[in-house]
Amino acid sequence: MATFLRDTAVIEALPQGDTVILAERYGNSAWSSTARITVQKEDGSLHDYFAKIITGELAEARVLGEYNCMLELWKTMPSIVSQPRAHGKCHGLDAACYFVCDYLEIDHRPPDAAKLGAKIAELHRVSESPTGQFGFHVTPYDGKLALAAEWDPSWVSFYGKLLKGVYQHDIRVNGYWKELDDAMELILTRVVPRLLGPLEEDGRTVKPCLIHGDLREENIGTELRTGELYIFDSCAYYAHHEMAIGMWRVDHHHMKAKEYRNQYFQNYEPDEPAEECDDRNRLYAIRELIMYSAHVPGSKAREQALEDMMHLIEQYVEEDTPML
Repeated sequence: MATFLRDTAVIEALPQGDTVILAERYGNSAWSSTARITVQKEDGSLHDYFAKIITGELAEARVLGEYNCMLELWKTMPSIVSQPRAHGKCHGLDAACYFVCDYLEIDHRPPDAAKLGAKIAELHRVSESPTGQFGFHVTPYDGKLALAAEWDPSWVSFYGKLLKGVYQHDIRVNGYWKELDDAMELILTRVVPRLLGPLEEDGRTVKPCLIHGDLREENIGTELRTGELYIFDSCAYYAHHEMAIGMWRVDHHHMKAKEYRNQYFQNYEPDEPAEECDDRNRLYAIRELIMYSAHVPGSKAREQALEDMMHLIEQYVEEDTPML
């Protein structure tokens, strides 16, 4: 049995009557150790689980976040998520926690755009925020970084705090850059209210939809046996539905082809004012670029984020507004 799975907490977390017959390392993860566990059930049938062990001072918070995010997705639309089974502290490993869900044999080739667009749009349509607000009941973690996702009734306010929190992560990793800092100040104080405010004006409202939070190609797969799409490694929260596909624009992900965004919007139309949808998508992509910069110091994502910021500032900030 894989060394990191000898911890009894993982075995004890499995359903009563399951007998472990095989445990082996499986897959690759930048932030954790992962494995496949095969058990024999009381009726003699075999069943597989996927297990993840996270270590470090934030292990408990990260595992709590992932379990609750995946559970919320599974309760909302179980056909697109592997069932979460358990989470908790390891017994024999210092500062380590585990997460267990059902195992799926996944093909990681690029997902079919039409099928993905329909599935994600369905998830957004059927989801209902338990508070009627934007946010989540525990802190989601994008990789090793926490997201500011406290409940907020206003999408303008929520997105501003989310973006600011991500930028603070980036500053801690990459340091201050005055040009970027000045641009971010204008984005937060001028562009976000101007571009997102109309979504909540003139009798319009924004529905808080459950989004995956990190819907990139590595977190989407096709189950080999059924051909169905599944999503995993979530940092979910309730947000504007267009927020979910902001990362389908950025260069460091493979799903930047417009086909993916177009297929999604065929199933879930942009909110009004529809003519500003692409600029909203660019604004949401800035969050993805800044988060990537915080995860990958020295990448081009910072410069790309600044380019997008300056494009929006030119569009939505009056010329006589000074850079701070």
